[in-house]
This record gives sequence, C-alpha cells and structure tokens, in this order.
Amino acid sequence: QQRIVKLYEALNQKYSKMSNPTPEDMKKMREDVAAQADAALADLDLVSLSDEQLAAIEPIARMSPKASEAMKTVFKTKAEQPTAAGFDAAVQAAALAMASPAEIPSIPSMILAHPALAEGMKGEAGMMALQLLSDCPADSLKPHADAILRMGDMFGADAPAATLVSAESYLAVASVALPKDKVDPIRTKILNAIDARYASAEGRDRKALERAQKFMKGAAGRGELIGFTCPPLTCDWVVRTDGTSPWKSIADLKGKVVVLDFWATWCGPCVGSFPKVAEMRSAYPADKLEIVGVTSLQGTIAHQKRDPVDCEGDAAKEQAELMTFMKDMGVTWTVGITNEDVFTTDFGIRGIPFVAILDQQGKVVKAGLHPSAKDEIRKTIDELLAKSGK
Repeated sequence: QQRIVKLYEALNQKYSKMSNPTPEDMKKMREDVAAQADAALADLDLVSLSDEQLAAIEPIARMSPKASEAMKTVFKTKAEQPTAAGFDAAVQAAALAMASPAEIPSIPSMILAHPALAEGMKGEAGMMALQLLSDCPADSLKPHADAILRMGDMFGADAPAATLVSAESYLAVASVALPKDKVDPIRTKILNAIDARYASAEGRDRKALERAQKFMKGAAGRGELIGFTCPPLTCDWVVRTDGTSPWKSIADLKGKVVVLDFWATWCGPCVGSFPKVAEMRSAYPADKLEIVGVTSLQGTIAHQKRDPVDCEGDAAKEQAELMTFMKDMGVTWTVGITNEDVFTTDFGIRGIPFVAILDQQGKVVKAGLHPSAKDEIRKTIDELLAKSGK
C-alpha cells in the first residue's frame, strides 16, 4: 500500500497538469508509467507473495505490460489448484488476459473449464467471472454451453440479492452460447426470483434489483436485441450543428446504415472518441450512413472549453448548451436527446460510450462496441452497404 501511494503521488505530480497531450505525448507517458511501475516492483518475488499481497500490488502491475504478464503467470500457476482459491486465481488471470485481444478467446476455457467452477461461482470472483465472460466472443463461449447452462442453477429464489443482480451478465453470456429455447426458461426463473426478492428488499439491494428487473424485461434481457428491430428511442430533440433537424424518429432512417453512439458530455472516454467518430463520418456519404450521438437529459453540460453549466429541470437550457458543446467540440454528426435514459436497459447498456449498428431495415446487427473499435465498426458498415449494392 505504501508503494502504491508513493507511485501515485509521483505520477500525479508529474502528469496532473498535462493539457491537450499529443498521441506522442501519451505514448511517452505510458512508457514512463510502465517503467516506474516496474521499478516499484523490481525487488519483489511475485511467486512468494500471499494472495493478499498480490491483490495489493495489482494496481501497480496493471500499469506495466511486463509486470502484468508476470502476475498473470503467477495466477495461472495458482489456478491449477482444483479449489475455490484456484478458481479465484483463474479469474484473476483471466482479468489480466482481457488486456490482450489475442488472449480474450482463451478466457472462457480458463474460467468455465475450472474444476471448482460451481463452488467458485458462489464467491465474489463469480461476479467478476460473469463480467469477463460477457465480453468474450460467441465462438469462444459456445464450446462451454453445458457449463453455462448449469450455471443457471445458481440464480434460484434463495440466492443472495447480489447474485440475482449479476444475472444480467449471466444472461448476456447465455444468450450467445445457448439456443433461445434453453435461455427463455432460465430467464423466466431468474425474473421470478428477482420479483420475489424485490418485494422485501430495501436500500441499495432494492435499487439494484429494480434495475435488474428492467433489464430482464428489456429487449437485451429478453434476447431480442441483435437481429431484431431497434428498440424504441423517442427523440424530442434531434439536431446537427448547422441547426437543422434532419429527422424525427429512428424509424425515419430506414434505407440507411445507422450507427448509434450512446454518450454524455461528462463521459471522458465518450468525448475522447470524438475524433474517431468524425473520421467515420467523413469516410461515408450522408445518404448511405447516419451517425447519431444518443444522449439524454443529464441536468448539466460538462463543457470542455468553458465552465460547466447546471441545467437541472430546464430542458431548453440544456439543449442550447448542448448545441454550444457540439460546436466547441467539432461534432459533425447528428445528436439526439431521447426520452429514454442513455443507459437504456433495452440495449443492456451498463457503461458508455456504447455503439450499436442498425442495418437498412432498422434491425440491430451489432451492439456493445466502443467507438475505438474502428476496424470492426467499419467492417460491419462496409458489409451492410455491400449487401444492399450501395
């Protein structure tokens, strides 16, 4: 803990006042941070550390590819134990592997083939395991369909509230690994268990269970998002920076490929992805592709080039400030404020930015992408345009 504090203080002192860094600046900073992390861990023998000590230094290890790889090796060795502790180590190793795209397809095997899967899923590592699995490609999950099906048994009426809330991630996994006729009965059982627990829940548990209810009943929770018509998005305010309002409903965009980018002004990664969205906008003709920045009233506009503005309870003020924000940030695509929350449960959104792609018939073909996944997004757009002969 002392090492962490010391390193963080040094990095904060060195980089806290950096403004408008260039890509080269960011590259140098990452290299420096990694070097300092390696130096902070240089005298430690990771193999000899206890689980508590490994957990304590993990924030430093994640700053360095070298240290992260060493930690992953240690956890993989510990994961060979056919116990709950071994399962916990497997999940830790999988979490570190998530940083490497080439290793992501191996994560389901690391978790779902572990001999202590059933016991390990009952602990805190179980929720992390589900989150990791929900980010894995379908092809890597389907070979483990039997194990995923059995995991549904943990969401019974007597399950803790925290376990029932994690069913959102479980269903995301089950929906891509299992046929719909296998998933639907599990979903019904889980929703019944959540409804029963919600009736007597209080405080944070009640709020978390309420969100889980909404998810279960939404399009993503029903397994009716990908391949289905886009869920309702009611846009009362749709504008471009030239002041025009090109359409009134997402349904009006049939005939075009549509990229929906869910975002908010206070979301740093959302705003940070604007250059990539602008590049995509300039790469395709407007009559073939529509890009829509989807947001909802937030009660504030977190300006980047001026002071933030409180707009709580004043929709007109927030709309005007949002237009200013768009002009300041060089937004070249359409932005829509929806009546639905930007974290709409119909799309199963747990974090933003969140990109979904609609085909020319208005059906969702991809969801849950990050704007930085430029290659995958453009490949999908190109394939859809090619199918329509455009």
